[in-house]
Amino acid sequence: MTPDVVVDVGNSRIKWGWCRDGRVAEMAAFVHDDPVGWKRQLPLWNLTPSARWAVAGVVPAEVRRLCDWLSSRGFEPQLITNELFFDDDWDEELDGPRSLGFVTRVDEPARIGTDRLLNALAARDRAPDTCSAVALSVGTAITLDFVEPDGTHVGGAILPGPRLMAKSLRDYTAKLPEIAINPVLPTAVWGANTEDAIALGIANAVLGAADQMIWDWAARCAKPPWVFATGGDVGYFRGFVFTADLGGFVIDPHLTLDGIRLAARALP
Repeated sequence: MTPDVVVDVGNSRIKWGWCRDGRVAEMAAFVHDDPVGWKRQLPLWNLTPSARWAVAGVVPAEVRRLCDWLSSRGFEPQLITNELFFDDDWDEELDGPRSLGFVTRVDEPARIGTDRLLNALAARDRAPDTCSAVALSVGTAITLDFVEPDGTHVGGAILPGPRLMAKSLRDYTAKLPEIAINPVLPTAVWGANTEDAIALGIANAVLGAADQMIWDWAARCAKPPWVFATGGDVGYFRGFVFTADLGGFVIDPHLTLDGIRLAARALP
């Protein structure tokens, strides 16, 4: 399948991507359950019922809601599920994982977030053939996923995103406030007040965790890995210099959507 529209249903919002010339050319973002916004977007991209939709997401109820809405308007959305990624023994004629050049080897592949697999697939597709790839997503949660040069996804790490960190400090302490998140690379060495101290701590928790894990991964790689980053709060990494030697570092807001576009190749 070659999709015209790819959809990522995330924890905080829904993103549509309009595909043209083998890439995600435009993106639109919506809150959950926004049929008015969805309806307004259709004519902007000249979408008719013949358009091919590929949908993936980590919030099952919102995925169903969107697919039901699309079906009610004459579209036939197809779902991207984990099963596309964890059996590399499929018959070649069925366009299984071998045709994607990617397969996951985690212990429980049915439980891993589909967004993590899609990010890892897109990262592997972008990296040079002889280099490993790391997909870094900074959103509600922060995830890192590691892919060998042969397309084997070995696993990764999950930690709270910056907004969850801020909310947890407010919810589980007596006096600390919940701060607004401004995802930029910090320049201060210390915070002179409570709010600045929290902001600096969160920023360095995000940067330090990712830097350490990418260092550990790079130390076992024959060639410097490539890192591809995405997510609403990825701005922390603009201008950041990783400790590890990297083949390259790319921030791509379309990474998950492009993973959906690539995965759709395995659909009939």
